[in-house]
Amino acid sequence: MRYLLEAAVLAGDKRSAEVFGTRMAPLAGLTHTEANMTYCIGRAVGDAFRLLGRPDEARGYYHQALEACTRIRFRPELALTRLHLAELLLEHYPDERAEALEHLDFAIEELGQMKMQPSLERALKHKGLLTA
Repeated sequence: MRYLLEAAVLAGDKRSAEVFGTRMAPLAGLTHTEANMTYCIGRAVGDAFRLLGRPDEARGYYHQALEACTRIRFRPELALTRLHLAELLLEHYPDERAEALEHLDFAIEELGQMKMQPSLERALKHKGLLTA
């Protein structure tokens, strides 16, 4: 289901994102591990609810993802989750811009160190440090 959830979000398929996001939501505080890959379920669920236009729920799932990633010290997912949370805050919570920028600063530092270029470029655009 994790792959179907991710595909639904990437494709912008709201119906499938709601089905799989809702089914995966009880697992949002967990990480999924398989050979050579660890993945935070909460980030994927947060992405689904963000796509559905339900920012409060998305924010809650991102926070669960942050807790899970922090607990296992998984830097890549932590950086990605903070980037996604920053985007959500910038888009839906203009009064919380300072918090969004803190998340972006963290994500930029980590993504740069880990050489996660596409996500780094995305984060830099939000800070106005990279122009298309």
